Amino acid sequence: METIEAIMTRRSVRKFEKKQIPDAALEKILRAGTYAPSALALQPWVFVVVQDQKFLNRVSDYCKPIMISLMKDAHDGMSDGFRALLESPGYSIYYHAPTVIMVIGKTGSRFREIDCSLCAENMMLAAHALGIGSCWVGSTEVGYENKELMAGFRIPEGYSPVGTIVFGYPAEKPEVHDKHPANVTWVR
Repeated sequence: METIEAIMTRRSVRKFEKKQIPDAALEKILRAGTYAPSALALQPWVFVVVQDQKFLNRVSDYCKPIMISLMKDAHDGMSDGFRALLESPGYSIYYHAPTVIMVIGKTGSRFREIDCSLCAENMMLAAHALGIGSCWVGSTEVGYENKELMAGFRIPEGYSPVGTIVFGYPAEKPEVHDKHPANVTWVR
């Protein structure tokens, strides 16, 4: 798959087959992440690969009511739809994906969020090129302050979470959404 094609055809996948991703494919995805640019080439990222579904369900069950509470006053179509999902029995913020990867950045690194986000995008594009779906999951953020819960992610000292991404073989093919044209100001 060519680079531009991968960028233009990657979609967030939220329904996955039950089969696990082979370690060799996950290692390729993780390796692609490490090839992302970073400020001063510091590469401030580390990864936690989670395949323990009981643990992921526990994290999801902790985060869902907090997310519902945070969204209580939001009533646009997207918020209403997401809140309904969060309230659905059996719903997981990780979409029951077989693998979740938490991208973690060195706490003292000034540009860790930017660097780790670039790393995450490389990982999602690599996964797409391998026929593996992915989706950035922002809902984990509401659990970051719960030390007991976060201990299950085994985050190394001196690092803190930037984001979680779900990975798995797609059980759906999301449609292409219209993209807004680039809003560009040329300074020449």
